[in-house]
Amino acid sequence: MIQRVKTFQGLAALGVFLLGISSGCTFKATLDTTSDTTTNFLSSTSGKSWWTEDGLVKRGEHARAFVAGNYDTLLQEIAQGHGEYVHAFGTILGVPADQQAQFQKLMQNEYPVLIAIPISLGDDQLNRFIGHAQQVGIHSASSNS
Repeated sequence: MIQRVKTFQGLAALGVFLLGISSGCTFKATLDTTSDTTTNFLSSTSGKSWWTEDGLVKRGEHARAFVAGNYDTLLQEIAQGHGEYVHAFGTILGVPADQQAQFQKLMQNEYPVLIAIPISLGDDQLNRFIGHAQQVGIHSASSNS
């Protein structure tokens, strides 16, 4: 009887171990696929890598990486005139906290212009989108002074 209990415990432990390994592999594969897809998208839209060897966004590339990776959600929030993504975008562009509400409203006014810029066509269009948003940020700062 004791031998059967030990055998059962051993099989149960082996089953839990195998389940843990197979779940880990599936989880790792999912993460790898997600990060590979994101990296491929960002690399294909930029024509060059925006990342350091350590996997960090290079200095000066934050706005481009943010817009490319969050374009759809960012546009939705710009249309609404508020939201976490448009706030984060303003922060990346250097809009001070006390001017964020004004920036977000001005961005909402510029929605028709921004949505007409096809960032999927590459760096020139992405730079145009960001440049336009930066002008909105500058206007936001000057109108609050």
